[in-house]
Amino acid sequence: MHRRIFIRRLLSTSIAAISGLLHAKQAAATWPADHFGNGEFSLQFQQLFANQTIIDSDELLLSIPDSAENGAVVPITISSDLDDIRKIYIWVEKNPTPLAAEFELNRSAICYLTARIKMAESCHVIVLAQQGQRLLRAQSWVNVMVGGCGAG
Repeated sequence: MHRRIFIRRLLSTSIAAISGLLHAKQAAATWPADHFGNGEFSLQFQQLFANQTIIDSDELLLSIPDSAENGAVVPITISSDLDDIRKIYIWVEKNPTPLAAEFELNRSAICYLTARIKMAESCHVIVLAQQGQRLLRAQSWVNVMVGGCGAG
């Protein structure tokens, strides 16, 4: 008798878990495929930001090595003490997919991100932060010794 109860509970729990996974997949955020498509940097950049004014800022701190031995793993840290930073974009000029990452932050979050990006070749890494209606920019040139991105 106990075995039957155990099996019934196990089955009902498994069905509930599978059902929850199916619903979670439907509720997942949509992937902005048009942002992360292959293409030329200037075209994608223009498509996303159109004619918005971009301000070079010392208040957006970008820490990235000047020289990367392996373009497959380039460490990057972005930080700022500014309030109300809502989005962070990391662009790698000469990558097959120029937009390397896009982060959406909570209004109350402190801006501190660390990641590893891939770089196909030596180029500028550009970080944009959306603070309210302003777009702030920090950029740095990185020399890549061995490329990390393929052409596709």
